[in-house]
Amino acid sequence: MRLLVPLVSMAGVILLIVAVFRARRNEDATPIVRITLVISAAWAGIALLWGIVRAVLWFRPGVGVPFDVRTLPYWPLPAGADTFPLSGGFTTAQFTAIDVLSTQVRSVLAAADLVGTLITVALAGLVAIACFRFIQGRPFAPEVASLSLIAAVVVLVGGLSGQVLQQYGGTRAMAEIIAAGLGEPGPQAAGLFSIDWWPVWLAIGLGAFAALMRYGRTLQRDTEGLV
Repeated sequence: MRLLVPLVSMAGVILLIVAVFRARRNEDATPIVRITLVISAAWAGIALLWGIVRAVLWFRPGVGVPFDVRTLPYWPLPAGADTFPLSGGFTTAQFTAIDVLSTQVRSVLAAADLVGTLITVALAGLVAIACFRFIQGRPFAPEVASLSLIAAVVVLVGGLSGQVLQQYGGTRAMAEIIAAGLGEPGPQAAGLFSIDWWPVWLAIGLGAFAALMRYGRTLQRDTEGLV
């Protein structure tokens, strides 16, 4: 899966570049929109499939699932080192889920992954539907604005709650791994609410996009009434 995502991304970028040059030559944006529709729909499907598979893998014995934990700044110094940095350091530690983790911790981490999958599917699905309506000649269709608001709520709630779930589950998992003697005791987990605020800004942007779609719909109706 880690190899598939970069390959699909590279192929999508190449197709978009080719479509942009063709659109500039023909003065028609439809090919770009069609390619974007295919890429976004495929991305939503792949993300949904991988999210389900990864959630199942959390409960498969003997299968290691990597996960990240936000930590206080630290330096992984070798044993016997006689120097220590005064500032800086790593702020993320990566672990691999193993059989030592409890079912409760696995459930929290699986839920965090599913929330992240839901955000990806919502955004990619919104792009696909917007492109589909554009091809149909209905760029300001009412469902585009409605789905934009739904995606904004999903991003806002899911983005913040998913980070909290990931940090809580990762902190518990790290403690269990270190307690079992299978990890270095150096990293210390950051606070439970050490989160990024990108979901807020992205949700605001989606809300503004929904407002523009509604305004465009109003202008389109007024224009059709004058014809």
